[in-house]
Order: sequence, then C-alpha cells, then structure tokens
Amino acid sequence: MDIQIRGVQKHYGSFHALRGIDLDIASGELLALLGPSGSGKTTLLRAIAGLEPLDGGLVKFGDVDATALSVQERKVGFVFQQYALFKHMTVLDNIAFGLSVRPKRERPDAATINKRVRELLELVQLGGLEKRYPAQLSGGQKQRVALARALAIEPRVLLLDEPFGALDAKVRKDLRRWLRQLHRETGYTTIFVTHDQEEALELADRVVVMNRGVIEQVGTTDEVWDAPLTPFVYDFLGTPNVLPGQVAGGVLRLSGASGALDAAPAAAEGTVDVYTRPNELRVAAADDPAALAGKVVETQRTGLLLRLGVQLLGSGAVIEVELPHPDPAVQRWQTGDTIRLRPARYRLFPRSGLAADAATGFDPTLTVTEHRSRSRS
Repeated sequence: MDIQIRGVQKHYGSFHALRGIDLDIASGELLALLGPSGSGKTTLLRAIAGLEPLDGGLVKFGDVDATALSVQERKVGFVFQQYALFKHMTVLDNIAFGLSVRPKRERPDAATINKRVRELLELVQLGGLEKRYPAQLSGGQKQRVALARALAIEPRVLLLDEPFGALDAKVRKDLRRWLRQLHRETGYTTIFVTHDQEEALELADRVVVMNRGVIEQVGTTDEVWDAPLTPFVYDFLGTPNVLPGQVAGGVLRLSGASGALDAAPAAAEGTVDVYTRPNELRVAAADDPAALAGKVVETQRTGLLLRLGVQLLGSGAVIEVELPHPDPAVQRWQTGDTIRLRPARYRLFPRSGLAADAATGFDPTLTVTEHRSRSRS
C-alpha cells in the first residue's frame, strides 16, 4: 500500500507540530521517521494512523483519501513502545484480540483465528509460549507479541512508534535484525519512529529526518549519511567538527592554515562553516600547508579506534578526531603531542545556515559502512 501525504498541518494550541508535510511512501517500503524529541515524527505517525485529526492537508492510502477515515477503516497495525499488552490475557489471546473483537459478520471462526495466531507465533519466533502471560515474558518477547498482534489483522500499513526504545542495547540490536527479516518475509509497508540514528540507518530503506515540524531531508541511508543537505542533518547524524573557512576564487582556506583546499564549484564565495566528521580527518605531513596544527589534549582507546581531543593552535578550539588504533610499530599519540590534521572529506555551508553543495575530498578507500561504524562507536 503506497501512502501520499500532502500539506499536513497539526497544531497543539500555539505549538506547530507539523508544518505542511509532503511525503510519498512506496508500497512495501520500510521507512524511518528520525529526529529529536519535539521534531514531529510521532505526531506524523499518529496522523497516518488516524489517531490525530489534521488541521490541514490530506493522507491518501493508494487512491483513497484516508483523511476522514477512522483508525479501524484505515486498517493499520500500530505497535507502541510500551507494548500495551493485556496483562490478564495469555500470549495467544493478546495476539487474537484484534480478530476476536471484529463485528460478527467480519469475525473469523475460532479455528481460523487459532490457526492464524499459531502461524504468527512461528513467524515471530515465539512458538510454544502461547499459554504464557505478559508478566512471564522478557521485554524482547513482549515486543514480538505486540508485533504479532498488529500483524494478526493483516494490516495495509504497519506503524511502529519507538518499538525498541524500552529495551536494553543487546536486545534492541537482536530485534532490529529480526524486524528487517520479518519485513522481507511479510512485505508490509512499514513506518517506524526513532530518535536512534543507528537504528534508522541499519533498518530503513529510506530515512526521513525531521526537525521542528518540517522535513529536513529524505533519502536512502547512504544519501542522508554521505550528503547531508543541512547543518541540522549533518549534526544529528553524528558529531561533526565545524571549522571556519573562507571561499575565494574557487578554493577554500581554513582559518589557521596557509594553504588551500578545493571548494565545490557551487560553493558560494565568502565565509563558510566547514563540516567534517571526526573520522574524516587525517594526520597530515609536517609540510602540508593546508593542514591545521593542534595539540593533543585527550586520548581515549575505544575498541579499534583511537579518539583524540585536539586543541587547534590558531583558534584554541578543541575538535574531535577518530583514527584507527595504530599498530605497535606506528606512532601512538599521547597528550601534549603536536599533530597536523587535514580533512579528507568535508561539506561547506554558508554562515547563514543554508546548504551549499560542497562535499569534497571523498576518500574512496573508506566505505559507507566504515564511516558509519567509526561514527557510531
């Protein structure tokens, strides 16, 4: 089921939760709504479900205008962060609930319901637990029951609101892999809300990055990671260093460096902010005129990474650097060492905050996965 969202508005008093949202969701897509608290992602999910009346705009399911349809008429499966299971019901009865409360003319017979529930128990890998009560289940098992209950009604759309937010890190990681496999098997159009960048990038076909009721960027996980369109997206999908620079005559000069770097053809002349992630900085040669000199003020070993805090000698600003942990035969950076750094990849934004198409210096030896793993670690 494809979904079209056009000009959707939602107010809560003077608070503008959604500001004219336009979005197309393809049939069978697994889409993430990603953003901080208050960005509007849960409000948008609830608007798609019909749980929030709109103050403007429309939602279409296929060719049908669903704006005036009830939750039941939209036939969506909704999974909440806190499971919302009935404590007095067994796993089997919880999963069967949506089918058993249908109007009599639409309700399957008991044998059909039982067969459907047992199929779902196998699908969510809970076979043999149908007689247990929620209190006898782990958090991960409860969330699988909640998903099975949503799937029992054979929804046209599956909506998940922070589905793994109440679980510990190990269980979340396991359930993410499981949900991706479940999506491949069922093919439902699925939309999930998260504030977890790793979760969105690992699970989704496409990511919608939201901020203050608007969409900042929509794209594949590679697109939003490799080519953030706004400073907000860059900052939210990691912790970039922001360096002052100047573009003139098609070249970029970093504040504190005598040499020049390439500026993208579309980069506007004038003062810019240079965004570069900690893992996109490289140790430069001592005679590299475009490099920035700094002093190591902090070191931290994290798995295969060496994290450095470097105070730039020119401005005094402290930036973060991530380097592969060196072989014993290679220099180990220590507090007090002088280091020279050059951004291997960066993106330019005018000081106004508007996006400039200036991603340059991409290091082809690093894959997207390596960039992600370094940023997430």
